[in-house]
Amino acid sequence: MKYLIVNADDFGLSDYINEGIIKGHQAGSITSATLMIKREYTRAAVRLSKENRSLCVGLHLDLDDYLGRDETGTERFGMERISRQLEEPLFFKEVEAEIDAQIRGFQNTGLELTHIDGHHHLHAIPELFPLIVNKMVSYGIKTIRFSREFDLIKYPPISWDEEFFQEMKRLLKKNRIRVANHFVKGWQPYDLRSIGEGVTELMVHPGTKEEWRIKELETLESREWIDAVKAGGIRLISFRDLAEMAID
Repeated sequence: MKYLIVNADDFGLSDYINEGIIKGHQAGSITSATLMIKREYTRAAVRLSKENRSLCVGLHLDLDDYLGRDETGTERFGMERISRQLEEPLFFKEVEAEIDAQIRGFQNTGLELTHIDGHHHLHAIPELFPLIVNKMVSYGIKTIRFSREFDLIKYPPISWDEEFFQEMKRLLKKNRIRVANHFVKGWQPYDLRSIGEGVTELMVHPGTKEEWRIKELETLESREWIDAVKAGGIRLISFRDLAEMAID
């Protein structure tokens, strides 16, 4: 069976992103979204979530203020620099405290926290991913975005070697945390006919401003996209549905 989670990132980042996510959900395409808990339009996103209860909402963990610090002559998200920073115990504790604060901040909204991913995929940094999994166990969070490689477009990608990838799969299984079998980046060309068996997460960034966001929303609202889902024998599900699936 083919299952597809359509997850919209950046919920709460702006009013036009909030609008795009809700439009995509009401069109029957977007099943889940991830909320940025400390942004100007977070409260509006929470209100919209409560008005659209069928939208499954998770945490879009935002660590840019800690890990996206610019240094002269270095990449904004250069992994070597970030790894050096995270080796410093005090800095690591600051980041850990921020992760805790964002999880608790989400819980204080009264919404069900079903899943976690990261703004700029920073949840996937090897030094942080095991920590985040342990936090999920502590807070009872059941699903997380998972892939061996995360493309950051204009920044260096986050990638894991095979040994670490397999180690993290074992860690997730041990703690009964569900993950999609496949991960697809929505802003790049993709074909629904290529969706394989199992669960696939399609990451999208709809909005009613910014050309690339508008194009994604137009695709997700189109009759052609909905028809292609049906023609492909694909069942749309949410991260909540994934959390309830049995683990092999």
